[in-house]
Amino acid sequence: LLLLLVFIFFFFNFQFISVDETSGEITVRAKLDHELESVYDFVVVPISGIEKSMHVYIHVNDENDNAPEFPVSSISVEVSEYARLHSEISIPSAVDKDSPPYNVQKYQIKSGNVNNAFRLATRNVNSVEYVDLVVNGELDREYRAHYELIIEAADGGNPPKIGTLNVSVNILDANDNSPEFSEPRYSAEVPWNVTEGFNVITVRASDPDQGLNSKIAYSLVQAHPSLKPHFGIDSRTGTVTVTDASFEAGSVHELLVVASDHGLPQPLQTTAFLTIVVSKSTEPIPQFDIYWLTDSGNPQIYENATAGYVLARIAVQNVEPNSEVDLEGCDSICLEQTQKQNVYLALACKLLFDRELKSSYSINFLIKNNNVVILEHPVVLEVLDVNDNAPQFGNSMLRVTYNRSGDEEDVVRIVATDADAGENARIRYSIFETDLRCPNGEVQFRVRAEDNGVPSLSSVVDVFVDIIESGEHPPVFSKPLYEVTVREDIDVGTCLLEVSLPSHF
Repeated sequence: LLLLLVFIFFFFNFQFISVDETSGEITVRAKLDHELESVYDFVVVPISGIEKSMHVYIHVNDENDNAPEFPVSSISVEVSEYARLHSEISIPSAVDKDSPPYNVQKYQIKSGNVNNAFRLATRNVNSVEYVDLVVNGELDREYRAHYELIIEAADGGNPPKIGTLNVSVNILDANDNSPEFSEPRYSAEVPWNVTEGFNVITVRASDPDQGLNSKIAYSLVQAHPSLKPHFGIDSRTGTVTVTDASFEAGSVHELLVVASDHGLPQPLQTTAFLTIVVSKSTEPIPQFDIYWLTDSGNPQIYENATAGYVLARIAVQNVEPNSEVDLEGCDSICLEQTQKQNVYLALACKLLFDRELKSSYSINFLIKNNNVVILEHPVVLEVLDVNDNAPQFGNSMLRVTYNRSGDEEDVVRIVATDADAGENARIRYSIFETDLRCPNGEVQFRVRAEDNGVPSLSSVVDVFVDIIESGEHPPVFSKPLYEVTVREDIDVGTCLLEVSLPSHF
């Protein structure tokens, strides 16, 4: 046998590859890693003999031993609800240390993409792949202000390895909603002898937008501009006051109330009618001034409000010292007098709300003198939904039979219900944990029903499908309905009914 002398080129590492000097056999001494070194090359030279030197190249084949990795685990992006269709938002791309085909092959939005609002697109620039989140539908912040997307990057292995990226998408507000008044028409009455500064009425408007787009300014417009103005309005609170008391008893004043938001470039506005009648009576008229401390400025409360939550500030005017202020129609709301005279707070009491049991309350604010009601102010209090109910299937397990010879469009409909409202009750379905091995002609899978609440709630039903061969038919009872009559003194163990299947079963 020839004795070989091995010369190693360019920092060859004997830790991984060795050559037997006697047999010339090349062996692997340690686990190779394609990502660290994909080619080993060296020259073997015989110590004696006429053989020439030989250049040896060892190529290390890659295995799918690395999963795609994103540079970060989560990111947050912002998108205007006015974003055009197909607008692109760059997100980080994943890197897989393996070589093709075990590198990154595809991206997908795994979950959170409500109504397919987004899709993914990739582009290759100078051999570098970039990933974009693309607007795939109309965005509406008032419909959904936030998306929690899970992006998956999959390599070409079988099965593929997966890397994930959490993307929080915040929808920025655009001024796409006009203010709305709580009522289309208001009316009020004032004594003819009131003084300037008298509070006539407070109007309320709300805007579902955010920031300046939801900030409202009020103004008054007279139906007859030529007439002398007698009333003004606080642009911030909507309180109408007397600015000139030189009006005549019995006169009627028709005004237009304007509510404008502060949106740019063009504020949006809406109007409501206001009729003010000047009474001939000289007695001051009791009145309520109710300011709702809710986000919308309207009588609303979330069903998970806790005891002590303040709904409204109520001020009463022109009442006698022995007058009482009361509230009827909802035991979950209490009135509490403040340190300031004739000013009250409406609070949530210890009794809890449940929108699924009662979605609104007709409440009535009352002013009483000697237990006699002298003024009432009815209000409908809306109970707002929170996502406190998960979708529910009728059963935790469902078994169905599928006939292969039947109609190809014969499908089983699996339905869940959600007691919540709006997006909290909108359900999307997915199939997972599918077992297609079909033991005994049976297919098993699970169906998840998930609502669109934030955070979402879900439930699962196990589905078993019995697949029968062509020409077979599922068993059926001989009658679709059985009825029996039983005496109340019947003996225990008495047979009540016998049911049967057709003979071929």
